[in-house]
Amino acid sequence: MITFGMTHSLGLYLIPISNHLNAGREIFSLAMALQVLFVGIAAPIFGGFADRFSPAKATSVGILILVISRFWMANIDSQFDLIGSFILGGFGGAGFLGIVLGAVGKSVNPSNRSLFAGIIMAAGSFGQFIITPIINTLIHNIGWATSLYYIVYISLSLLICSYFLSFSGRIKPFSEDSGQTITQALKEAAANKNFKLLTIGFFVCGFHVTFVGTHLPAFLEDQNLPYWISGWALALIGLFNIVGTLMSGYLSGRITKKNVLCAIYSLRSILFILFILSPMNEISVLVFSSILGLLWLSTVPPTNGIIADIFGPKYTSMLFGITLLSHNIGSFLGSWLGGRIFDYAGSYDYMWLICIALGFISSAFHFPIKADSFEQISKSQENPI
Repeated sequence: MITFGMTHSLGLYLIPISNHLNAGREIFSLAMALQVLFVGIAAPIFGGFADRFSPAKATSVGILILVISRFWMANIDSQFDLIGSFILGGFGGAGFLGIVLGAVGKSVNPSNRSLFAGIIMAAGSFGQFIITPIINTLIHNIGWATSLYYIVYISLSLLICSYFLSFSGRIKPFSEDSGQTITQALKEAAANKNFKLLTIGFFVCGFHVTFVGTHLPAFLEDQNLPYWISGWALALIGLFNIVGTLMSGYLSGRITKKNVLCAIYSLRSILFILFILSPMNEISVLVFSSILGLLWLSTVPPTNGIIADIFGPKYTSMLFGITLLSHNIGSFLGSWLGGRIFDYAGSYDYMWLICIALGFISSAFHFPIKADSFEQISKSQENPI
């Protein structure tokens, strides 16, 4: 809840920090892009660390790095400071999502993994709903730099969450251990066609989410809409993502997960088409944000579930981290290209068209996925949660 709320608020800093540095939007977009890229690069490392030692130790390291990065961000004086603080934040940010999903996945009935992943994502979205409007208000009342100190204080509270996360490592009634090593798991994943398709498709999720999260506030300000609309647009995405992720997790346990993903990506593209063709006002923005929230991070439960179905839960954190790297390469391009294209063309029109095309392409990549090898083994174990 806390990490998602803070992370998805960073787009609110695009214009004030760009003005502070007297730079175009591309430099902030590049910094955001590098942050999510380094989350992806570090995710398999943190995931392997968590699988080998403990989730609590991995998240504790991530928290401390995140705190340092946000303190640095509050004191930037140059483009180097901006990019450096965001890269460091990327390393720290890798110590959360994949690790938590992996820890919980090892502790629950295999048939309920996607549902529990949906609950985790819903909690994160609730944080986006609560924290984003607060940060937006702080930026406009006490300044962007001072607001970052509040993020530092809140981040320190995550150490308490990390302590309690350590208990999940002691409860593994459903943790199937095939005796497979990390090297063997990586070789199997590299040779698996379904894992490759899933990883390529997840690239588009990152592109969509980070482009919207980074550039939607600036896009709305370009439309001469009131300042509060950007904070509430991001907040509504988070609020409705609670429903979306829970629904996705529930459906992923009852119908084919790849069909859930095909539907999500196709519906995103249709929604983008309707949004850019609609009149741009407060009502259309809030409706768009609410519907997008249903499709926002609802890709995570079925994606994480497919990985566990194919390979089992033992190395889920590490393998999801590899898939997350693809997601965050997409995030890098979604953030950076948004700023680059805006500075070149003076609008985001081309980016919306790219988002539409990529959604349909991702749906086509997910359609041939077959993920039943480990799932069939799991179904033979009728252990209630």
